[in-house]
Parts: sequence; structure tokens; C-alpha cells
Amino acid sequence: MRIRRSAALAAPVLALALLAGACGGGEDGGDEEDVPTLADIASSDMNPQERDTLQDGGTMNWAVSDFISQYMLHHTDGNLAVNVDILQSVMPRAHNFDDEGIPVPYEPFVLESSVNEDGSEVVFTLNPEAEWSDGEPITWEDYAAQVETLSGRTEGDFGHGGSAAGYRDIEEVEQGADEYEVVFHFSTPYGEWPGLFDVLYPKEYMEDPDEFNEGYLEDIPVTAGPFEVGEIDKTAQRVTVTRDDDWWGEPAKLDSITFATYEIDAMAGVFVNKEIDAFYVGYDAPSYERAQEREDARIARAIDNGYRYVEVNADRDALSDVDVRHAVMLGISRESLAAASLEGVEWPSDPTANRLIRSNQPAFQDNSGEWGARDPERAAELLDGAGWVLEEGAEVRTKDGEELVLEYVTPSGLQTTLNEAEITQQQLAEVGIKVEINTVPSNDFFNEYIYRGNFDLSSFVQVGSTPYAGESYENYGGPFGDGEEDWGNNLARTSTPEINDKYDELIQETDPERYYEIANEIDTLLWENAQGIPLFQRTGIWAVNERLANFGAEGMSSVVYENIGYTG
Repeated sequence: MRIRRSAALAAPVLALALLAGACGGGEDGGDEEDVPTLADIASSDMNPQERDTLQDGGTMNWAVSDFISQYMLHHTDGNLAVNVDILQSVMPRAHNFDDEGIPVPYEPFVLESSVNEDGSEVVFTLNPEAEWSDGEPITWEDYAAQVETLSGRTEGDFGHGGSAAGYRDIEEVEQGADEYEVVFHFSTPYGEWPGLFDVLYPKEYMEDPDEFNEGYLEDIPVTAGPFEVGEIDKTAQRVTVTRDDDWWGEPAKLDSITFATYEIDAMAGVFVNKEIDAFYVGYDAPSYERAQEREDARIARAIDNGYRYVEVNADRDALSDVDVRHAVMLGISRESLAAASLEGVEWPSDPTANRLIRSNQPAFQDNSGEWGARDPERAAELLDGAGWVLEEGAEVRTKDGEELVLEYVTPSGLQTTLNEAEITQQQLAEVGIKVEINTVPSNDFFNEYIYRGNFDLSSFVQVGSTPYAGESYENYGGPFGDGEEDWGNNLARTSTPEINDKYDELIQETDPERYYEIANEIDTLLWENAQGIPLFQRTGIWAVNERLANFGAEGMSSVVYENIGYTG
């Protein structure tokens, strides 16, 4: 099992998560002596144990915040972090990543991968034992079908959102020596190729738009992994996967994993009652304190591959003006939001965040420049220049008789998000912007509001499933497609030609130093275009059953599901 000339660089396939977290880039983690600095935070905290030391059997109950309906990850409605957690237990992926973000072929599916000297050709040697749950072998044709559809070349009304970075750069896929060797011909070098195929689907679900859009809707009909689907219970909002006895790799140590949906503020209680074995704590102080009441709890901490931010929807009338978006940026204190959100958890509260690079990666830096610190006076000047004036005696700015009112949408059951909204409401009122808070059911939050653009402001997390930065193009570039304007997974619904061009340059760069320079240039451009307001890196804090091994705060590394188990 080997990978040759693989890029040890970085670009996340970003998905969304309600649960927030933090980690900044500052030198001081806070006033309390027991609050760690970034140097104290591990790259991963998984309680690593050898497989043969673990007991066979048992169920892991994993609490999640969203019940999935669309299990096609590449569909716009399936772009959720919870989906990755579920699917990677039952579906193929080409590579895993270690703590440092270095890729290695995932041997049950890919025995070896290589790239030629000029980056124009990548070859996967597939495991001939790998097969789908319907008995069909996993061959080069499955990879080719995914490339053709995600690149946009397959005709049809596919519900795929985003730029398909990487896939669109593959101009041809062909069979190699046999059906278990696949050769990818790239039109331009793509240094992040190990991040492709983080979830692979059968060819028939990629070739037909109806199957793509509806085949994995409320079901996972065909699988291939150490686990198979046991039950999807819509009423109880639980997905249970069970050990697949036909799996050709190392057998799963667990009998089953149940992904159980809970309101975020309820997770600590069910953890203490031993109804669940693991949940992501993030920065919720009450949950952090309550979880430690369980006598066999282990609090895991690691640098996390994500960041918390306030999204600003440029598709709404007032926010379509970049000066108004910058005024919103300057009207709030990121420091205040970070401090309020992180109070009560042992984590650095520095609000430094980089959209593309994490603090344990090379060249991490703050690119906020003139836009990172609160400046109400300048915010007022920008609003005046944009025509939003504050009449004498008025509390809210107006333009052409219309008040400047922004809707901040928050999910139910997450007090910290409501706190962020209330602080934003108070601070923007000081510059004449009225903020109305709309709390919606957490299960409707993404599908009914965020994805559909039914908000002005909201806060959540972008989470990467690989260490790479280039696939964040789907979240910050666009518009995509040749016809009707399509922003795909770009929830800010704005970008610039310069940002798009820089992403093209980034994904072709094979020199690590220059790669990270370009990543920082992109992050700077995103500040200048006021695409969201980064608050802090996501906190990698988990509460887990202390007997649970090879699971916890994974940082940049991959979860190897068949190795999760309980110590004796």
C-alpha cells in the first residue's frame, strides 16, 4: 500500500455543521491559567489502540444534530458534515489522511495511487475484492462515471452544487491494464487529487439524473464499507449501521453504530445518562460542564478542521452592496462574539481565523487587514456613502423610505447561536442597523432557510473532510454553470473573477510554499469582498465514553470506522 508523489498540501471538501467550535491563532489562550494555548492542543485525540486489544462487538451511540434526508453527498441538499460521518462508514473512499494531513490509499478500495512528474496523469490500482452490496464489482467505470457527472459533462438536471474543482480538471478517464486500474488524465496539474472520491457512488447513480437526485433520497440503497445500513428510522430520527459480514477488509470491531439526532442542548444530558457514547461539545459551556458529570467520560481535544463564522447573504437587496456588507463587518466585534461563545470551555479565545488554512498548518495567518476589528465610525461612513442615512432622532437607517432591517436566522436548541445573534443585534443597532432574530426548527435550518437563501445573517461552521483548501472553491467561488446563475454551495452568493482565477491557480500549484501563499491571497480577497465574517477556528472538543478507542477529536485525520471499538 503506497502513494507516490502525493501532495502533502491542503483543501477541504467543506460541509456545513450547526455545532460550532473554536481555535484561534493568538499567543494567549485567556486570563485563566488552566486555559490552553494553541501549542497545547494536539493534532488529534482519538485514544489510539491496536485492534487486537479491543473487545469484539458492542454498539456505539453517536449523537448528531441533523437528521439527513438526502444521502447523495454531492447533491446540494446533501452537503452536511453529518452526512460525511454516516456515509464514510458504509461507502467507499479513495484515501485516508493522518494527523499532518498526509494522504495514504485506503487499501480496501485503492491499493496504490501515483501521479506522473508533470501532474498530468494519476493512476489508481483498485482492490479487486471490493464490491457493492448488490454484488457488482467496484471498477474503473464507477470512478469514471463520478468524474463525468461532477465535472458537469454528463447532460441532465443533476442537483449538484458547486464548481466540482478537481473533477472538472480531469479531461479523460480510461481503463488501465484491466478493469481494476483507472487512469485519470488531467488537463492541468491538480495537486489536491488525493482529496477526490471522499465518497464514491455506483456508476448507475451518477449516470442518470433521476437516480442522482432521488436514488439516495431518504435511503442508502447500495453500500460498500465495513458497515451496512441496518435501519433508517424517520420517526425516531436515527440511522443505524451494522457490521457488514461480506466486507473484505479488517472486520469492524463494533456490531453497530447508531447516529441519533438530538437537539444540541440535550446531548450532554443523554450522555450523562449513558444513552449515547459520544457527542461533539464544541464551545457550549453548559454541555462541557454537564458532560464531565459522567464518571467514565473522556474529554477529547484537538485542532479541528473547520471555522465558525457569520454568513452574510449578498443575494438580499441591502447586502448586495459590498459597502453595506463591510459596514456589517465593522459594526460587530469578533472578539466579543468569540469571548462570549467560548466562555466556560478550556479553549483559546483568540478570534483569529483563516478560511483556507488551519493553525497547525504551514503559513497560517490573519488576513483580515482593515476589516477585522470593530470600527463603528467607519461603518457609519460606509452606510452613509451607500445611501443608508440615519435621520435625526431615528434609530434605524433608511434609504428611499425603507428601513435597514436584517433577519438573523438561528436554529432552535443552540443557545450559543442565539447569543451570537443577540450580540450582533445589539452592536449593529449602534450603527443604525436593525436586526430581527428568527429562531427556526433545527431540522429545517439548513434545508429550508440557509440553502434557499431565506436569511440575511446566520452563523454556523464550515467543516473540511480532507486537509485540502482548493475544494472550498465550491463555497466561495462562482457563479457556476453556463446558463441560469447558480451559486451552488456558495451561501454568501457572491464572488469575484479574481477569486475564481486564484482558485484555478491554487489547485494547479504543486510547490507547497507557493500553494499556501495563494491560499492566503484568496482569504484576503474574501475579506475584501465581505464574504462572511470569520469568528474563530472550530473547537475540537468531544465528550466520549472513556472505553471508546480510535475515536474522538480527529483533527485533520480520517476516522477508520472498522477500528472503532471498546477496550476490555
